[in-house]
Amino acid sequence: MSLEELVRFLLDFEGISRKFVLPSIINKLRRDSYGGDISHSLGEDSAAIGTDCDDFVLLTTDAIVEDLCLNEPHAAGFNVVLANVMDIYAAGGIPNSFAVALSYSDSRIGEMMLQGLIDASHSFRVPIVRGHTNPASTSTYVVGSSTGSVLKEDLLTAGGALPDDSLILLFDKVGNRGRAYELGWDSVTGCESSVIVDRLSVMNDLARKQLLNASKDVSVAGLVGTAGMLVEYSGMGGVIDIDAVEISRPQSIPLKDWLRMYISLGFLVSVSHANISAVREVAEDHGMTMTEVGVVDNSTSLRLRRGSEEVIVFDFSKGPVLTPRG
Repeated sequence: MSLEELVRFLLDFEGISRKFVLPSIINKLRRDSYGGDISHSLGEDSAAIGTDCDDFVLLTTDAIVEDLCLNEPHAAGFNVVLANVMDIYAAGGIPNSFAVALSYSDSRIGEMMLQGLIDASHSFRVPIVRGHTNPASTSTYVVGSSTGSVLKEDLLTAGGALPDDSLILLFDKVGNRGRAYELGWDSVTGCESSVIVDRLSVMNDLARKQLLNASKDVSVAGLVGTAGMLVEYSGMGGVIDIDAVEISRPQSIPLKDWLRMYISLGFLVSVSHANISAVREVAEDHGMTMTEVGVVDNSTSLRLRRGSEEVIVFDFSKGPVLTPRG
């Protein structure tokens, strides 16, 4: 696949293409909702809510598509917790509560989604404290929301990337293709909760040591989509080095899949050159693989690079694409 073909392939990927509606929604909420244009909110993985104490309350929410709820209800329940927990850790925080809304008409599906939620609460050590249930609905879904906390001085943002920063992927290389979602890298199934929490707490250590300029978890938009959101929200551009990604990917996963994968326990971070060795040391202490996959620059685009060839994926000069800067 040529680089231009790869770019077209990625832009047709639903995990990215469905994000193109976000700028209009985010801009409308910032403009029209009460107090909507505040820092550390729309565009971040977790909103940071100020308190009179030394920490922020973190708040995030995620939903699972109906197809997964119908066909893999246990996975749907489990993954809605995973998605929320990842957002909290991406901000440098620790999750401390989870709330859920369940909708279904088939009681078997409802019970399996509920069991998935319960299993995930143990895996990630987060209590489920509130919920809403509609057991006679015409639609099937699970929506979750999580809170967490982080010291104000340790808060990580998705919008702090600086020119010449390295874009670094942190992930657990011990895993497999997801059973319920084939574009998922599963490093959680069969893993002890103590190990899972240790992997995730890499972000807490990096935050406390002030080693990162920007941070996002690798979402359903995959590595390239996540990178696009991070650099756009930072008011930057950048390059993803396909050769570096190729070398570091799990050998069981083809490149075209790895670039689109939701990576459980995976984070994309922006790091100054002076901090790279320290980030590597922290990652290794937590059993995480670290690989430099690109660089931030002050251009107006995100490009893919292979050898000496570059092709634009997202052109921010033409207007907002994914998550515009506030």
